[in-house]
Amino acid sequence: MEPQLIQTLLDEPSEICVSIYMPMFRWGREVRQNEIRFKNLMKDTATLLESDEVCQKEDRQAILKQLEAFGNEEQHDAWRHPSAGLALFATPESLEVHPMGCSLTEQVHVGERFYLRPLLPALHGDGRFVLMAVSQNHVRLFDGNADGLEERVPAELPENLKDALNIDDYITSIQHFSYSQGGNVDTMYHGQGAGEDDHKANILQFFHRMDDPLSHFLEGRNDPLVFAGVEYLYPIFKEAISYPHLLPDSVHGNFDDASADQLHEKAWEVVQPHFKRECDKAISNYHDAHGQNRATNDLETILRAAEMGAVESLLIREDTAFWGHVDRNGHVQNDGAPSEVSHDLLDDAAVETLNNGGDVFVVRETDFPEKNCSAVARLRFEIGAVTS
Repeated sequence: MEPQLIQTLLDEPSEICVSIYMPMFRWGREVRQNEIRFKNLMKDTATLLESDEVCQKEDRQAILKQLEAFGNEEQHDAWRHPSAGLALFATPESLEVHPMGCSLTEQVHVGERFYLRPLLPALHGDGRFVLMAVSQNHVRLFDGNADGLEERVPAELPENLKDALNIDDYITSIQHFSYSQGGNVDTMYHGQGAGEDDHKANILQFFHRMDDPLSHFLEGRNDPLVFAGVEYLYPIFKEAISYPHLLPDSVHGNFDDASADQLHEKAWEVVQPHFKRECDKAISNYHDAHGQNRATNDLETILRAAEMGAVESLLIREDTAFWGHVDRNGHVQNDGAPSEVSHDLLDDAAVETLNNGGDVFVVRETDFPEKNCSAVARLRFEIGAVTS
């Protein structure tokens, strides 16, 4: 799920917005339960639309018709190649279907805008990354997250150096080049590999041939890209690839015969610190803001500040929601559960923060900077100016 999608959903104009989140089975007989789960969620959607006073009959029918058509589309990738989770966003005029790389809590929401709380981890890395395992003999591309890797096969991505450059005698070149790495070997180079410089030029051209299909595959995404391959290939790969989120650290070795689990173990060692650094910095900045009277853990203050555009960064505790409403006097009332009048106020705070140019982080329970609250914020100016 790309961060750009969150902004697109925020900008979607409609009085009736349906948000559906569901976990999915990916293998075995349990895959059949995906269809049953979706039908049950459709029933929940129909019930919520029926009870919504704003929703007109024709709008309700339009939304349910789109969902039913999707559910019956057996050849849709979401059913043929299920991901860990599925997110759907429907209005009377449109339906968007987005596979998710992480599992989701089953839920349906109907309101004046989409419910985005489950998507917020994607703003600063929800553990999603892309792995490119490369040798001169084999190219493998994976989508990854904290749980594992799933191989992708873009049609235009070359399978190996010979496929990319159409070099018939490249094997001899590679063998000589590799042999010369071990010491001062006086080696004769042949054909395209007439020397170390020519060999590097071939490899550079090889990687350039990857750039367009890789850029197309990653279009609109900001997931970190991890390179896996022998160490001397990485600087050449970095020179050729235009994707701006290639990590500076790579996984070293030849992984032609490695399993997805073996690759994931190596890649996660590289990518996990990347995700943690951004969040750690946001937590540190929140603590620093205390000395400037620009930090708060009071939800009423956060909501007011977010609406004013005063929240610089909002930190939300992972796997929490706060179902409530703001009364006529501007005070937060905890309703304990979703209802016709209650909202997830953390979702409201996040949406207002994003709409006003602030940043939102979802922080793991073990790292959250405060004990007895579900959100904290670093403000752009002193709290007094927000609350007065």
